[in-house]
Amino acid sequence: MRLKHLQSALSSVPNPQFVDPNISLEQYATSPILCSYIIQAAFENDDIEGRSVLDLGCGTGMLSIGSALVGSPHIIMVDCDVGAMGIAMENVQSMEITDTENEDCCIVEFILAKVNHVAKKTRGGAEMKGKGGRGGKGKGRSSGPMPKQNHTLEQEPPISSPSQITAEDDGIPLLSGCVDTVITNPPFGTKPGNAGIDVTFLRTAIRLARRAVYSFHKTSTRPYLVKLVQSWGYEIEVVAQMKFDIPKMYKFHKENNVDVDVDLIRVIVCSKQDHQGED
Repeated sequence: MRLKHLQSALSSVPNPQFVDPNISLEQYATSPILCSYIIQAAFENDDIEGRSVLDLGCGTGMLSIGSALVGSPHIIMVDCDVGAMGIAMENVQSMEITDTENEDCCIVEFILAKVNHVAKKTRGGAEMKGKGGRGGKGKGRSSGPMPKQNHTLEQEPPISSPSQITAEDDGIPLLSGCVDTVITNPPFGTKPGNAGIDVTFLRTAIRLARRAVYSFHKTSTRPYLVKLVQSWGYEIEVVAQMKFDIPKMYKFHKENNVDVDVDLIRVIVCSKQDHQGED
């Protein structure tokens, strides 16, 4: 399916938006245009067609539906919000993704689960907060002076690699390497209690994938993220740099739209030699 056709198909999804978005979960819908670029990138890298896909933090299901439209035969949709999962189920049904009368139908599983996350701490013990991100501007407060927030591996406690964690650790009740590809649009971690949650999502995504992971992150975090993923022993590449359009959804939003610079990254979970062996 060509990119323009994929965009058109995704534009016909009946309920792409959250009915009652939860700011603590940083819920923002992925637009059909942005979604189509993600799916196209994964498709061109042979990471979707004929591959099992897991949508971590699926929201209203746009990325899952896009994956099914370009040939994934098996999709697992994971989210912690009952309301969002209900919308995702309705969207999948409306798009006839699982129509058993269609020989190209896709098997879709829905799992209600939440990624376990402990907010990242600075050396001074305060939660890391800052300006910008999906929720607009915000000021962090702590009981004492905020230390410098330099994102370097030398200054922060090491983060356990995906190979060192289990389903019990991250809260997602699935075996490691249970799917070929994981796609996730994680919270950016700008809200209280969410600092570092984008990395937590990424680590869980890598644990669950046996081939590749696609994930969105603020462009400003790129140097830190690249160094971290490489320290875990995986290859990482920036597939695209884009604008994440945030519409006015919450009371504290002052502007009708805000564009956030984001990277679409691809983490290669298995080596090129492994790819050749499985294909």
